[in-house]
Amino acid sequence: MNYYKAIIQYDGTERMGFQYQDDMLTIQGELNLSLQNILEGKVTTRAASRTDKGVHAIAQVVKISAEDPSILDANRLNSSLPSHMRCLNLSPCAGDFIPSVDQLSKEYRYLFTNTPGVSGQNQRYIAQTPYELNFEKIQTCVAILKGRNNFQNFWSIGGIANTTLRDILECDLTLINPQELFRGTLFTAGGVSICWQFRIVGKGFLKHMVRHLVGALWMVGNGRLSVEDFRELLHGEQKEQRPWKKADPRGLYLLKVNYEPEDL
Repeated sequence: MNYYKAIIQYDGTERMGFQYQDDMLTIQGELNLSLQNILEGKVTTRAASRTDKGVHAIAQVVKISAEDPSILDANRLNSSLPSHMRCLNLSPCAGDFIPSVDQLSKEYRYLFTNTPGVSGQNQRYIAQTPYELNFEKIQTCVAILKGRNNFQNFWSIGGIANTTLRDILECDLTLINPQELFRGTLFTAGGVSICWQFRIVGKGFLKHMVRHLVGALWMVGNGRLSVEDFRELLHGEQKEQRPWKKADPRGLYLLKVNYEPEDL
């Protein structure tokens, strides 16, 4: 077998997530088909993150295992990929490299706006919340997230996890110009020149965890949850019900996956 490490960018809109599913449009399914169109023999792929339905990736890491001994490079793969996917880099890797296991951390970004007159409602790539938000209270909760916490109240039951404890290395909420973030990518910001960015870096994430966090932070911002409520959800017992909805997947991006230098 021949092994490659590929950096893949994709628009997850109208796709059922990364992971292959029978009779459904998925990123992995389309990637596998593209590889089968240009390579002979068996081809398999394995990603660093199983991004969910509608979620995008600026730099997903995928290991490609191929029987075909012919040289595979980014240009050759891009010639076969659909327009909503792009290979940014492709290089040989070790056969025992496992993208989801060998990673040190992953970084996600969630983009949203709530500014009247600067609606992201018709945007494919920026979420919109209709609430007026108290960002001072939201910032207080964002600061609480850093470190090791129990996210048992911030994930979708049904996901696979041995523990709901997760280590958050970095976390912040800032105003950015999405035009700058999207420059040179598949994504566009339209007329939106300023939006909020929730950035979170961790060693691992639970199913829908970032979207649950954003939904809860919005509720803190609109006064339906207090900072103390949020702290209790993070440090207290598991609740049977959660008063928020998961945030819209259109605003969520897997920005990058970090490895030891020798794994690059």
